[in-house]
Amino acid sequence: MPLITNSDLQAIGDKLARFAALSVGDATFDNSFTAGMQAANAAVISGPGSIAQYLFASVTDMDVAADMLSAARDLDESNPVPPARFIFGIAGVSRLITAINTHIARYSEYATLDAYLTSLNAAAPTLRFHQAFHDHLKSLSRKNVFIANDAVLATFTAAGATTGTFASVATVGTAYAGAKLVVKNQGAVTIGATLSVTGKKLDGTTQVITGTVVAGTDNAELNLSSVLRLFTEVTAISITGATAGNIYKIVAKTDRSISAA
Repeated sequence: MPLITNSDLQAIGDKLARFAALSVGDATFDNSFTAGMQAANAAVISGPGSIAQYLFASVTDMDVAADMLSAARDLDESNPVPPARFIFGIAGVSRLITAINTHIARYSEYATLDAYLTSLNAAAPTLRFHQAFHDHLKSLSRKNVFIANDAVLATFTAAGATTGTFASVATVGTAYAGAKLVVKNQGAVTIGATLSVTGKKLDGTTQVITGTVVAGTDNAELNLSSVLRLFTEVTAISITGATAGNIYKIVAKTDRSISAA
C-alpha cells in the first residue's frame, strides 16, 4: 500500500479545516455566520439581549438578581471563547487525525503529519494546511500553516511622482507561514507607477520586489516580481511615476479557499 498522495492529503486536511471552522463559527472563515460561539455571545451574553441585562431590567426579586447578576455581568464583560483546539478532544475527530499520523509513520520515514509537512515545505512551500486546522484541531509548525484569508499588510499613499506615505498595517501573525504579496490599487489609477516593496520573510531576511501598476480599475490586483509564498510583513515601500492621491495596498494572499472542501 503506498503513502497517501499529497493531493489526497490536502483534500482531507481542507475538509477537516472546514469542519472545524464551521463547528465553532469562526468569523475568519466566514463572517456571515449566524451560529457558533461568537454569534451566541452577541445574541445572548452581551448587549441588550444579554442575560445580565435581563436580570437587571426584568427580575424584580432581589435575591434572584443578587445571586446571578454578578456572574452574568462578568460573562458580558468577558465573553466566553472556545478552549484552544477543543474539537481535537472529540474522540472521533482525534481518531481520524491519529489515523493520518499512523499512516504516515507506517509508509514514510516521518512519524507525524507535521513532520511530513515540514519535509515537504523545507525548501519551498509545497503543501500547507489551512489556518483553521491549526487553530481549532491540531497545532502544526509555522511553516506548515497558511493564512485563512487575504490580508492587507501595508498601504502607500502617493504624494507626488516619487514621494508618499507608507503605513504598516499588519503581519501574517506568528503562527502562520509566509504568503505571496500582491499590489491592489484603491480607486481607479489613471497613470502607471512602479512600486518597490520590501518584504520580510519567515527567516527574518528581507527582499525588495517590484511591480508596475498600469492604469486600472479599483482593486485591480498585480503580482509583484516574486510570486514566492515567503513573506510575512512589509517594512518599506518606495514609488516612481506616481500621481498624488493614488493609494495602493500590499496584500498577502491565502494559498487557497476551503469553502467547498
